[in-house]
Amino acid sequence: MSGEAESREASRQRRRRERAAAVERFVGVPLADVVRENALVHLPPAAAARLRVVHPSWASHMSSPLFAVAHAAAPRRVSGVFVPSAGFLPFDGDDDAVPSPSLSFVPASSELVVLSSSRGVACCFSPADDAYAVCNPATASWTAVPSPPWRSWPRPAIVVLFDTSAYNFRGDFTLVCPFESEPGSSGAYCFQVFTSGTGAWWVTDAMSPAEGLVAASGVAAGATAWWRTSIGTAVGYTPVTGRVDLVTCPGDSDQWEIGSAAGMLHCAVIDGGDVVVFRLHEHGIWEVTTRVAVAEILQPSQPPPPARATTSTEIVASQQHDESSAEEEEGSRAVVAAANAPLRLDDGVRLLGFQGAEVEVVVLAGRRLVAFDARTRRRREVAVPDEVDAAWDGAEHAAHINTLALIAPAALAAEPPLAKPPADP
Repeated sequence: MSGEAESREASRQRRRRERAAAVERFVGVPLADVVRENALVHLPPAAAARLRVVHPSWASHMSSPLFAVAHAAAPRRVSGVFVPSAGFLPFDGDDDAVPSPSLSFVPASSELVVLSSSRGVACCFSPADDAYAVCNPATASWTAVPSPPWRSWPRPAIVVLFDTSAYNFRGDFTLVCPFESEPGSSGAYCFQVFTSGTGAWWVTDAMSPAEGLVAASGVAAGATAWWRTSIGTAVGYTPVTGRVDLVTCPGDSDQWEIGSAAGMLHCAVIDGGDVVVFRLHEHGIWEVTTRVAVAEILQPSQPPPPARATTSTEIVASQQHDESSAEEEEGSRAVVAAANAPLRLDDGVRLLGFQGAEVEVVVLAGRRLVAFDARTRRRREVAVPDEVDAAWDGAEHAAHINTLALIAPAALAAEPPLAKPPADP
């Protein structure tokens, strides 16, 4: 056998030994340990918390900063939406619930407005106090942050960027807030940045030509903060590199919204009776990822059960119902049918921002909030409660994913650096 053949054979034998050793490591491992090490990190925080009582080793494992970092980095779908007056509306009930939907654990003298969210970390704002905080709604941890030095609208357009790398044991975050270069004009925007490590805002040298930036549209896609504008463009800023991006909406529609999936910017556009989702690639090129009919998105969430044969006993029992019971049953069926009836575009359908590991379109239709997974065709929905103003049209909202992400205490600088808007170009 030649030397080269002997080398290949030795390499194959080494790989076989390595595979055998890997199998031996898992043979005989208790199932509870396998679940603890591989499954808990993929559960929603509320579900994971209920399992802490299974065994002390599970509680210890989930209390580790390593687990929190891995939990924040794991791929997830959107958990719910923050809306005015009602706070957080979860799509999956108790599994996606948070301890306080209104974020009452953050001190404030007025209702908090959630400005943006990324990987379970939310930036909120108290208009009455002009105060800001970054929090994790799932763990009720929070830290105060100073107000940005420049702001030109009642609702700040802050986007929170959260680092999910394996070394972010502090829970460090970055805030990006655009502002008009000339207060009162909307021809160009500058950017100011806050990091939890420095504890201060500073104004960058970057500037982007844009008009009508929509403050509530901000979303984090990877390391870039994005906003859409009222003239069919989207503006992005990356604090790490200082890069500014400006792209055009890929569709010809008045109804469009930006979102994030797998760390990339996406855009949902209503095209006739369909929702078309695009993914942004390098050099500003959009690619169609999915097209789904609005009627499919808004199908009844609980279709009626299939008809079955009725026995003679059931017939006799049903005949014994009095008239009042029959009327109540008929009224109940009418309520359910009205709640599950699909809505059309002319019934007031609006796209909302979205985020997650996969493309999940979020739609407001009447008093229904529907999240539709474009890959699995599965829909989840939650009803908008009565305390939300009937005039709410979805413009003010923040999509959110529940995680166990840590929140770094902001080391506030004693004297923030002087911040002035750059001169006009």
